[in-house]
Amino acid sequence: MSRLNRFFFAGAHCPGDLLQLDAERSNYLCRVLRLRDADPVDIFDGEGGLYRCQISKAHQRRAEIQVVEQIAAFDKPEQAPSLGMALLKGQAMDRAIAQATELGAQHIWLLQADRSNLLIRTERLEQKLRHWRRIIASACEQCGQPWLPMLHPPMSVQACIAEQTRAMTVVFDPDGDPLPSRAEMTQPLVLIGPEGGWSDEEVALFAEQSTARYRLGSTILRAETMPAVALALIQQMR
Repeated sequence: MSRLNRFFFAGAHCPGDLLQLDAERSNYLCRVLRLRDADPVDIFDGEGGLYRCQISKAHQRRAEIQVVEQIAAFDKPEQAPSLGMALLKGQAMDRAIAQATELGAQHIWLLQADRSNLLIRTERLEQKLRHWRRIIASACEQCGQPWLPMLHPPMSVQACIAEQTRAMTVVFDPDGDPLPSRAEMTQPLVLIGPEGGWSDEEVALFAEQSTARYRLGSTILRAETMPAVALALIQQMR
């Protein structure tokens, strides 16, 4: 993907379209990067489309860009891994979601595991999901991923596994088997538990489903660190 400055704009775009940036992006474009009228920038639609644009109005609060042409259309990575991770408090969740995006997760499933230390009230759920989707978009802007991963609302571990009928589920657990160096995996679904670990009921579910459970030697990582490490290892194993 082009190394020009990238911004996420959802929806289809055509040459000649005028797009207005919000105050935060306008400030970044015109004050931080010091770009001016007619300077080039790229936008992506989160569904594989990449577009070359140019600044039509350099304004620190209400900048505008104009679409020049579509320069790439990336296929959806059908075999990319998905991640199911237990809810975490505060910025730990933000960091884990951003890193999972950078490492190519195509779905991010939020798990309300039995031992999760966070329970999101119904009235705050949409606000939290909007916040995490902004984290995902920002991570894609930074790393160059042309497809935004789909973020799924919190659900139980059992419901997550049931949703991913075509996936090979892989659980990371300190009590699991040693991690193999190579393994055949089709659309792997990587499950990461909360700080308190998986409950007995969840472990029984994994056994019932014949789910692979792996450990990382004698090292026990923080729940916010595990998603990035697990995704990187799974990518290397395939």
